[in-house]
Formats: sequence, structure tokens, C-alpha cells
Amino acid sequence: MYKKFLCAGFVASSLVLVPVKETRANDAAALIGGALIGGIIVNEVHKNKQRQRQKTTQQTTRTTKRSSGISTAQRQQNRDVQTSLNYFGYNVGAVDGSLGRKSRVGISRYQTDMGYNTDGYLDEHERSFLVGSHQRALASAHVAPYNQILASQGQQGLLRAYRNEQLGIPIQQPPQAPIQHTTAAAPAPVTQAPTTVPTRANTAALPDFTFGQASRTANELCNEVNILTAANGGLTTANRVTDANFALNEQFCLARTQAMAESSRIEATIPNLTAPQIEQQCEGLSQAIAPQLVGIETAQAGQVLANTSAFLRDSGKPMNQLISGGKVCLGIGYRTDNAKMAMASGLLLAGAGELGYGETVSHHLREGIGTNRATGQQSTEWMRLALNGVQAGSTVPGQSADRIAVLNAAVNAPSAGAVAFPVFPTTTGN
Repeated sequence: MYKKFLCAGFVASSLVLVPVKETRANDAAALIGGALIGGIIVNEVHKNKQRQRQKTTQQTTRTTKRSSGISTAQRQQNRDVQTSLNYFGYNVGAVDGSLGRKSRVGISRYQTDMGYNTDGYLDEHERSFLVGSHQRALASAHVAPYNQILASQGQQGLLRAYRNEQLGIPIQQPPQAPIQHTTAAAPAPVTQAPTTVPTRANTAALPDFTFGQASRTANELCNEVNILTAANGGLTTANRVTDANFALNEQFCLARTQAMAESSRIEATIPNLTAPQIEQQCEGLSQAIAPQLVGIETAQAGQVLANTSAFLRDSGKPMNQLISGGKVCLGIGYRTDNAKMAMASGLLLAGAGELGYGETVSHHLREGIGTNRATGQQSTEWMRLALNGVQAGSTVPGQSADRIAVLNAAVNAPSAGAVAFPVFPTTTGN
């Protein structure tokens, strides 16, 4: 033991006696000293313990987040609600996807203003109207008469105007300034010679006109549908589909709203491009896909899909890039009421493997929006293709179990509201 202390003392004294210059020149050798090595080891052990604690904390945090009970889709839906509430002046603070106390207060204020049951929790109709009105405001707040309402009553006044339209209440135009009239002497009456009324020719006949096919834009259709939905007390559910076409139109308008919201999210991640530049590229998409749309109202869905898929593969563009671009342009098409752009984007997405977007093509064909109106068989073929795609793992805009159930119920329901002449039994008289 005495020898060990002696050796340690000798090493320590030798370190002290080494000149400073030599120590600096041999830093690596100096670190070999027992005291320094011990300090490094202790320090490393301490760091390792800190790393382990941090790792455990991070794992616990991740586990807590995963077990929060809110799915990614639900969190995004909550963000859409919060963004819309903030836009219309029901300030809920940060858009974090978690509907806490502040969000519930904002929802209650929104429900009170709209005349809904005030409980701080949105049903599907209340949520759809709120988010849809936000997207509509982004597209229409700059045009008359909505720009005048926005200027005089703010965002909440705009929301009330949308609600009144749903209920069939005409928009009140801002009062016009009175016209100033100058008083002038009344002119002297002029005596007119009596006129002879010619005898009317007998032209009684039923009118015989040649009419073109009337068409509505997606915006016009959804405005009508929203009013009827409000009058019916909410959206059609799967267990009460009495008018299949109307139920499908409700789902089209929901999908349209979701497509606009998804487009805005993706568009915000595109660097170095302005909104007009993005819209210009979407016009290019419409032109590129236009040949695939020729005759789509009579062609088989599978053949159109195969041709579009081959076209996209030959383009040399990565499929994930085409899909993101298609989603952006689909929303822009709806936001600008450019039906051809929306139709082309829906077909691109289906051709790129997102078969659920065959729903979009089906709606456009059924209503003749951006294309010629197809037969019920053609639009149903595209809808079934979309629903089969969902079963295989594809998605539809704003996908939820309720939406899929309504689509299935409507597409499998017998035709409702078909016009037919009455048929009465007859008796043969002698």
C-alpha cells in the first residue's frame, strides 16, 4: 500500500515539475493523467445518465401524444374549425387541433349567432356550414354584394348573410344615397291625335323553341343544396335516404368544401410561387387532361381510367407530385368555380391511383358540371369504382364512416323522384 501511495505521489510531482511549454505541446499526453481520466469518465457517466433521462422523457411524451385519443384526421378537422372561427371573429386563439375551453366558448358564440342549440359542441351540419362558409368567403368576399356586406358589417355579417341565403332570406342591399331632383316647371300638355289600334292577328299556338342544355355551376348547386339541407333540419343520413340524387348532391358539396380546405393547406407549403402562378399551372393541368375527358360521358369508366393512368406514367412526373398537384388544383377549381379544372383534377387523381376521387368524377357527370351530363349508369359506375377503391385503402375527400355509408345507401337506392305519367286501370264498356 505504501508503494502505491509513493507511485501516485511520484506521478503527481512529475506532472507539477514538467514545464508549462512542454505540457501545452503535449496536451494529448497530459490528458493521460489519472486525475483527468477519472474526471472525464465521471463526466461521461453523468452525461449518459442525462441522455437516458431525456430519452425516457421523450418516449413518455410521444406515448402521451399517441394516447391522446385524437386521430390525425380529427385533429385536422378541429384545425379547420378553429381557423374558420378565428376568421369570422370568434377568437379561439392558437390553431392547434385541440378544442379546449377557449374553442368551446367560440363555438357557443357561433351557435348563438346562427340560432343553433348553444352547447359548445358542433354537429355535422353546424361544422360543415362553418367550414364551408369560410371557404366560400375566401372565394366570394371580394365580389358584390358580399364585399359591401364585409365592408359594412365585417366577417360575422358575411356569415349571417350566408345563413340567410340558406334560409331563403334575400340579402339586404346597403341603402343607396337619395337622388336629388330639381324642381322644374311642368310642361304644357300636348294634345295627341287618337291612334288606331290594329286588329290582332290570330296567332294562338303553343310555343316551339329549341333549347340548349341548362347547366349550373358547382357554387350555384351547393347554394341551393345548403338551403334545402337547412330546411330539412340537417344532412341526409344513411338510414333515411328517400331522394338518392339529393343525398348525393349533399355529399358532393361536403367533398367540395373538404377539397378546398385541403388545397389551401397544401398550397401554403409551396415555396416561391404566388397564388396567380399556382392558378396558371392549374390551367395547364386542365389543358393537359382535356383530351382524356373527351367522350367521358359515354365511355366506360375503366377504359378512361386506364388511358389516363398511361398518360400520367408517360409524362415522367413522380406520381406523388402529380397527386399533390391534383389536390391543389381540385380545390382551386372549386374555389374559382372553374368546373373544367375541378373535373380534370378529379380525373387526374383517380388516374394516379387515388381511386376514391372517382367520386368527384361521378358527381360532375351526374349533374353535368364541367362536362356533358351522363346517364345514371355512367355516373354510378364511377361512384362504385370510388367506393371499391376506398375498400382497397384509397380515400375520398373528407372521408368519414358516415359519408361512405350515405354514398353506399344512395348509390344502391332505387331511383327516387323519377317523373312518370300516371297509369290508371280502365274498364271496357259494351
